[in-house]
Amino acid sequence: MGAVSVANCAHAGSCLALEAGVVKVQKIRVTDTGHLSWIVIDGEHVPVAVVNEYLIYLHRLGRSPNTVRAYAHHLQAYWAFLVEQKHDWRELKLTQLAEFVSWVRHAARAGGSHRSDATINLILAAVGSLYDYQDRLGVETSISSSRRFGAKSPYKPFLHHISRTQSLRHAVVRVRVIKRLPRVFSPSEVQSLLDACTHLRDRLLLCLLHESGMRIGQALGLRHADIRSYDGAIDIVPRVNSNGALAKSRSPYVVHVSKQVMALYADYLVHEYGEVSHDYVFVNWWGGRLGAPMRYATAIDLFRKLCKKTGLRATPHMFRHTHATDLLRAGWDAAYVQRRLGHAQIQTTINTYAHLSIEDMGEMFERYQKERAR
Repeated sequence: MGAVSVANCAHAGSCLALEAGVVKVQKIRVTDTGHLSWIVIDGEHVPVAVVNEYLIYLHRLGRSPNTVRAYAHHLQAYWAFLVEQKHDWRELKLTQLAEFVSWVRHAARAGGSHRSDATINLILAAVGSLYDYQDRLGVETSISSSRRFGAKSPYKPFLHHISRTQSLRHAVVRVRVIKRLPRVFSPSEVQSLLDACTHLRDRLLLCLLHESGMRIGQALGLRHADIRSYDGAIDIVPRVNSNGALAKSRSPYVVHVSKQVMALYADYLVHEYGEVSHDYVFVNWWGGRLGAPMRYATAIDLFRKLCKKTGLRATPHMFRHTHATDLLRAGWDAAYVQRRLGHAQIQTTINTYAHLSIEDMGEMFERYQKERAR
């Protein structure tokens, strides 16, 4: 594990009850960097070395803390399966991995719900990445052998997947997922959410999410120096934020917003923004640590209150889906949408946000017929 301290670490996730104990995810602080990360511990509170070496490896590669945390929870489920079924992770065969799919689908979760096929695929991708990592270290396993010599799985050089452009989601097996259209807001729903805001800060946050398509982490990490009111431009800058907000995109980019949003920003500065020793735009002015940069938990609490007031289901990321969909419906080329959303690959934009409904397809066909009849 290297320089990792588990002293004073806080329990940070779900746990699966087993006869041999409980496999848990715990938050830790990496001593040589001071940054937070996550590890998996077994029922006797002993760190699971083979899993945690990989999680620390991801941490040192600079993967997003959210990514490391997600992988920790995915591998926690896998290790719980191994303990319960008394399997050796080195000797596990693909047929037994298929049994894991059934096991993880029906394993009890908080609230009694079952995992979706999409979630199962994410777990399988994490498991595949763990075996890929061990394979590149020269550790022989039944799964890595079958993958290496498979006709459709050519062996790649050691450290091939360190490149930031390579996806970590390389699953050993996958389950078929029914593609569901992401939920987007109608114009009236957006207005209802805005009307439910009691503070200018909250209204500004929603307007920015809706009009720029930025992620919630990008919004919470904004500094006043990032906003250029004179031309409506906002710089999205990847950096370390004291409130834990993440920009996710690895390269800076610029989005433009309307004069109305900039006017709302000015009103917020005049009527609500107080004296603080930092440059964060979104600040906690009501309850909690007054004057501290707004955190994810505060934003989630805000959306919970808005949902209760409006009766709508709303998350910050739904504004991003809505913005991208609005641009595509307005005829924007996918390449422009890609740049505006800060995606590194245009295929990400096409696969994730080009979710046109049946009504959209009907309108496009009517437009095609009218143009053909000219």
